[in-house]
Amino acid sequence: MNSVIHIKTNPSLSPKHIVFNKLVHSIEKLRMELTNEEKKLEIFSDYYIKNIIPVKAALCRSQLDMAIALDEMSEGDKLPKTTINELEVIIPELISDSFEHLTPDDITKAIFEKWTDANYDEEIKEAKEEQLEDMFAFMKSMGIDMDFSDLDMDDPASAEKFYEKVHEAKQKYESEKIERKTSRKKTKKQLEAEALDKMQDELKNKNLRSVYLSLAKILHPDSETDPKLKLEKEEVMKQVTKAYEDKDIITMLVIETQWLKNTEERLANIKEDVAAIYIQLLKEQAKKLRQQKAELRYHPRFKHVNSYVTDKVDRGMLRLTLQKESVEREIRNTKKEIDIIKSSPRNDVKKFIKLLAQKYYRDPMDDFINFFSSYRF
Repeated sequence: MNSVIHIKTNPSLSPKHIVFNKLVHSIEKLRMELTNEEKKLEIFSDYYIKNIIPVKAALCRSQLDMAIALDEMSEGDKLPKTTINELEVIIPELISDSFEHLTPDDITKAIFEKWTDANYDEEIKEAKEEQLEDMFAFMKSMGIDMDFSDLDMDDPASAEKFYEKVHEAKQKYESEKIERKTSRKKTKKQLEAEALDKMQDELKNKNLRSVYLSLAKILHPDSETDPKLKLEKEEVMKQVTKAYEDKDIITMLVIETQWLKNTEERLANIKEDVAAIYIQLLKEQAKKLRQQKAELRYHPRFKHVNSYVTDKVDRGMLRLTLQKESVEREIRNTKKEIDIIKSSPRNDVKKFIKLLAQKYYRDPMDDFINFFSSYRF
């Protein structure tokens, strides 16, 4: 596709035309950034799913084996109360962590319940209910009232659906807010503004067709003899036709700026009121694209890699590779710890359990912080 024509040097252009041109460039750049950002996160997510999730599952298997080994060890001679207390910290944590990637069975549930005095299924149910209540309260504080009864954050499809419902609810809330504001008795100034908006909408639709006809003339494949350029024009014309059908004048303006050889003349001939309408539309589109880019990291399909969003591809891939190696190291260390538990003298194992307890103790406040850092919309 041809490079965008720079027109700011044309002395015949008014300040509005120059602003228009800058906004077109800005939107083109934002669209490219959004596309690149999504591609980058797709690369990170694909690597994570194929390379890191399998080793994390292997680590969970090792953690479960350690929990079973500790439970079997506890069945021997009577252990001191301090060691029992330490096992009550270690074993539930090991099992809970292992269930992140492994489906619990009756044996592991029984071990969990033995060391927690709690029913595993009921604990999970209560935890999910509390999570939904927290999310409901959080959304309500944002002015969003939603039904969470069918939400299952463990199911990717459900999470994706929830993400979409949140955005729909936000849009609905904003629309209702505007309606409530406009339903009040309108002043003369408001009525004049509405009349102006109506006139602008009519003008926008009129110019939508004007831009479409201009592009259709330039991009008509039959007028091109170069096979490569002809094929390119056919593809771009499809974009133009779709944009026209969707009444997406923003895309058409961007394409027009890219393809018109006489952009300067074209812009110079646009009336001031039309240019003002275009500027407003372009500003709204730029704001929307910035918001989409900012929210991309919170999309459920990128939940595993949202901490890499500020990284360039090379750095992100390096960090992901190091994460994989770190998990593999942890697997090796866990297997060594299992060997210690199974083969060392009982007194040495009791000392080792004391060290393990420090490793697996978790501050309850961490769960609260992690919850709100995970669900930002």
